[in-house]
Amino acid sequence: VTVQDRVNAVLGRIITLSCIIDVGSNLSLTQTSWERRLPSGTVTLAVFNPELGTSIAQEYEGRVSFVSPSVRDATITISGASFADIGSYVCKVTTFPLGNTQATTFVDVLVEPKVYVSAGPTALLDGGEETLVAACIAERGRPAAEVFWETELRGRSETQSQDEPNGTSTTHVRYMWQPQSSAQGRTLTCVVRHPALPTEFRIPYILNVQFAPVVAIQGTDRSWYVGQENVKFICSARSNPPARLFTWIRLDGLMPEGVEISNYSFAFTRPLDRNDSGVYRCEVLNDIGLRKADVTLRVQDPPPTTPAPSTTSSLLRGSSGISTDGNRQRSLFTSPTLASLSDGSLGDYYTKQYLGPSDMQKDSQIDVLQPHELQEVYGDKTSKGSQDLKPKLGGDIIYPDYTPERKVRDDWADGGDTHIGFKEGDYYPDHYHAQNMHPCGPPVHSPTNGSPYLPEDCYDNGTDSDYVSHMDGSVISRREWYV
Repeated sequence: VTVQDRVNAVLGRIITLSCIIDVGSNLSLTQTSWERRLPSGTVTLAVFNPELGTSIAQEYEGRVSFVSPSVRDATITISGASFADIGSYVCKVTTFPLGNTQATTFVDVLVEPKVYVSAGPTALLDGGEETLVAACIAERGRPAAEVFWETELRGRSETQSQDEPNGTSTTHVRYMWQPQSSAQGRTLTCVVRHPALPTEFRIPYILNVQFAPVVAIQGTDRSWYVGQENVKFICSARSNPPARLFTWIRLDGLMPEGVEISNYSFAFTRPLDRNDSGVYRCEVLNDIGLRKADVTLRVQDPPPTTPAPSTTSSLLRGSSGISTDGNRQRSLFTSPTLASLSDGSLGDYYTKQYLGPSDMQKDSQIDVLQPHELQEVYGDKTSKGSQDLKPKLGGDIIYPDYTPERKVRDDWADGGDTHIGFKEGDYYPDHYHAQNMHPCGPPVHSPTNGSPYLPEDCYDNGTDSDYVSHMDGSVISRREWYV
């Protein structure tokens, strides 16, 4: 005879008691029966006889029945399990000639708990004190259920169990946590395990954390300038409960004209001007509180639409050319400084007074014309103070540029291919022609280095008269010696 050692039944459901019989060939089965052992004695529930059939005790009629009675199977079922059905049951087999053989099984009645989740007594407010978020309850289970919370939050659980008068138990597991708005919408899961349940029981609980609006303004990641159009700001807010009022104000003055405010948006319906510069604020209100965000609008000058002219490129275009009078190309030396001087009242380099180097210039002698260099250009020392200065042939002299009509001269007829010779009195002849003579007369020569210069009284006493404008925006002095 083979039976289960223990059978767990669920309250109110069917109890199945199996009994499998193995009868040898030298034996014959006479009868099988199920008996229950009570404190008061043994009670027969059901009997099977191969010749007479089945019989059920009167107090168990309607609850007990055989599943498939035969000489090899005496399994029965008991419907409507209750706590009164808890106890020991015996499957007894009578054979001939051996007699009785039996096996015992114990029946226990389990109670499936009622599982539910209840929210805490107060709303979850962002930044508040630790509070009861929710409680997971497994009520009136037999035996007591295993209950716990499954979550990634950093809270804590409190477990409490209570025995009921009917032999069941109730388990409460409370989850305590300090609310944070970042957890809004996240899930706590109540997990219950019990032998009466085929699988573990899981109930999700979604957090509802209330918080004041978190305000942000979109459209601030750019620059603004005078005349700019379609400038618009969007005020967005994340809140629980939802925001119910958006307000736009200006902090440093009155709201300008030509502005359209539509709940959460703020837009200029016209091009910007400088008076629109200021600090603008979006205020958002919900049932928890009022929050705000600011945007500082700085209206700048409009960006340039055309590039600035290039001084270098204009100079380069005027510094080289092709001769139309001859068939040869000729490169012309051009000095921006010399080119800025006219041959009239503005003078040129060779009519400037030499005052000697300053203290700053004395530190570096790279660009200072030394006395022995002057001698190489103008001759020996005996020519100092003489107006018959002549350059030494072959000297490295840089000559000033002249206007285009004066560049083509008779003595340049060879196209610049041969060295130009100088005769007595031919040194810078244009400066001594009557039509080119300075109103103050011809230049005198410095007693220090023989350099030609105009007398001091030929210059105005004003500061502006000491300088001549330069093509690139700078100025040169009439009173300095340039090398």
